[in-house]
Amino acid sequence: MIEARVPASVHAVPDDAGRLVLLDSATGHWFVLNRSGAVFYQELRSVADIDQAADAVVARYPAVPADRIRRDVDELVSALVARGLVELPDTGGRHPAGVLMAVPADEAPVDRRRRLAAAFAFLVALLLLRLPFRTSAALVAKLKRSKPVASTADALSALGAARWASRWYPGRVACVELSLTAVLTAAFLGGRVDWCFGFTADPYSFHAWIEVDGEPVTHPADEPVPPTYRRVFRA
Repeated sequence: MIEARVPASVHAVPDDAGRLVLLDSATGHWFVLNRSGAVFYQELRSVADIDQAADAVVARYPAVPADRIRRDVDELVSALVARGLVELPDTGGRHPAGVLMAVPADEAPVDRRRRLAAAFAFLVALLLLRLPFRTSAALVAKLKRSKPVASTADALSALGAARWASRWYPGRVACVELSLTAVLTAAFLGGRVDWCFGFTADPYSFHAWIEVDGEPVTHPADEPVPPTYRRVFRA
């Protein structure tokens, strides 16, 4: 018996081809496991034992020599541990990162109240994204916890204001910065909006967006979230 566990920060969602898409909410890193890796990882999450999880892969693929599968499992476990996706006794360590996707500029008019809120929110977002992702997500969740759910119209206005505020930044602005700014803008104006992360396959890409009551809120110029992206994590 070789004990191991999947950290609670790792969120796993299968895609339509049987692969497994992982988001580590402690770091913001994305990963994709192939079908055999998905079988192992899902079993490991359940039993917390490497040998039993390897046995599940052997049982799933009887045509493949068991010793070859176990060698592959050893290599996979080493890679998973190195990336913080599996924890062995006395192991750990995290490194902050972000998920980036370029976003276009927005020319829609924004009223003065929302401009001020969004300008402040954008600065706060840039600071939060310098922290470990787990810390950023926890702070965002705490900030908006006591707020009433924003209306879709208010969320869309916050998103528009976020796009306006980001136009003046000389660096690169991506979907993570933009969506976080929108969430913070809504919170500063008294509403609760969710910060969401997801993926699409073939080819794989990753995206961040905002939602109200489980429904994505997007700018008309953006690619629609459903059915393009599948949500993995929400803060």
